[in-house]
Amino acid sequence: MFFIASKVFWLLVAPSHLLGLLVLAAALCALAGQVRATRLFAVAAGLLLLVAGILPLNVWMIRALEDRYPRPPWPAHVDGIVMLGAGFDTATLKMRGVPATNGGEMRVIAGFEAARRYPGAKLVFSGGSGVLGGVGGEAYSEAETARYIFAQMGLDPTRLILEPRSRNTYENILNTKALVKPKPGEVWLLATSAIHMPRALGVARKLNWPMLPWPTDYLTGPHRASADFNIAGNLGAVDYAVHEWVGGLAYRLAGKSAGGQ
Repeated sequence: MFFIASKVFWLLVAPSHLLGLLVLAAALCALAGQVRATRLFAVAAGLLLLVAGILPLNVWMIRALEDRYPRPPWPAHVDGIVMLGAGFDTATLKMRGVPATNGGEMRVIAGFEAARRYPGAKLVFSGGSGVLGGVGGEAYSEAETARYIFAQMGLDPTRLILEPRSRNTYENILNTKALVKPKPGEVWLLATSAIHMPRALGVARKLNWPMLPWPTDYLTGPHRASADFNIAGNLGAVDYAVHEWVGGLAYRLAGKSAGGQ
């Protein structure tokens, strides 16, 4: 139920979706001759476009999450490495025989790098299908794309453990813990996007699984944020940032995360 509710909720509140709904509402009100309502929706759409599409709101929101857990020095010993799924489109892989490009591949690269450094460590990729109303299921699991990518990179297939059923971050950690059964005192790296790390570690703490953050694919740097007119890109970045902020709050309210430290 939580999974379905989160998907439906996001369809309505994503800033780019909300902008479209405001524009549509303004157009319908104009056709109906509702001048006041038209102006109200038009002004709201304009303000949202300015704040989310032009001002550097996305940089401020993303950097606040990415700065929370910097990558530590390489540990002396690692027992396991967990990589979280990032929305790989396995349906495209099955249809075309080539994986679709995805920024989350950096999670796989980070895991591969760690696996080479710690040849005795377990290597786990966790990711099923997070599509609502789509084919879903293990037939189109992200884990299959991860298997394909690791094979391309030359990883010994016997080292790779796949968790193909999880649909969201909570299920990633829950299902993976049940699969690998980490022991007290073991050192596990958690590889996921820097913006996603606070939510993922909050879940790990809730489930009593101490993990070292191993953030990947940063979206912000030390440069000063400034307004620009890359409206489509900025809206997409704000969507991503809001998704993580709202997701983190929803997980805490639902008792699925222990929150930040």
